[in-house]
Amino acid sequence: MELYVLDYFMNKNFKVLNCPDEIKTQLRHGDKIVYICEEKGVQKSSIGLVIGYPIKASRTVEFERVFSEEESREFLEQQDIAHKVFPSFKQKFKARFEGSKPITARYNPIGDQIYFYFYSEERYVFGDFVKELRAEIGKNLFLFQIGARDMMRLDPVAKDYAVGSDCGMLTACQSLNPLPSVEVECIGLQGVDGRDMERLKGRCGKLKCSLMYELEIYQEEVKNFPTKGSTIKCPGSNENGIVSSYNIMTREVILKTPEGAILRVPLSALESTNS
Repeated sequence: MELYVLDYFMNKNFKVLNCPDEIKTQLRHGDKIVYICEEKGVQKSSIGLVIGYPIKASRTVEFERVFSEEESREFLEQQDIAHKVFPSFKQKFKARFEGSKPITARYNPIGDQIYFYFYSEERYVFGDFVKELRAEIGKNLFLFQIGARDMMRLDPVAKDYAVGSDCGMLTACQSLNPLPSVEVECIGLQGVDGRDMERLKGRCGKLKCSLMYELEIYQEEVKNFPTKGSTIKCPGSNENGIVSSYNIMTREVILKTPEGAILRVPLSALESTNS
């Protein structure tokens, strides 16, 4: 039985090594544990949320201990403080750095820090801002710039403004699973490249994570179809046609004849004709 976590602060997935079996079997989905990880060549402790099922995670960390009940109570109290100072941070940060979107704040008991998360397409230099804010709130702090998908995962109100969306957030960025990287090639392979691109984007503004869910099936099925641009014999005819496209769901191949005619031919008919 393997143990996996989502780091509470870095928003990365890890496989946890050297956790005793007697502890591992008692952990439940969402429990907090402390572990040793390496960041920029330096080992440090961090906190992660236990994932109660197997995931793909190549990065590893070393188990340290389970978050105690006392630590959990202190954590919740300090987290409440982080939430209370966030509106002030949000107002000041947006005024200083136009185009940014402050997302949330999280308290890190290891180092007694407050992490402030923001989204932006730009890079900022905010040394002076950090000094001013640290003097105001009286705590160490860390500013964390995140991407569009992480923004939706961390945003406390993301679920509210995703109501009615077909984005699939509960099985994508709102889960504890690794966030997929969706490439444009996925669209062409699944035959949706002709659609309005905006309809293929999720609430984060990026291509929907759901485009990855069936990609492996498409990658296997496409091996049964003739290559686009290839020339094959048309069923019931001595003419050849050029494969312009195909539909994996309907198992049809679209051929274009030399005369310019468009034929929709079942894959089974092509297999028997060209075998």
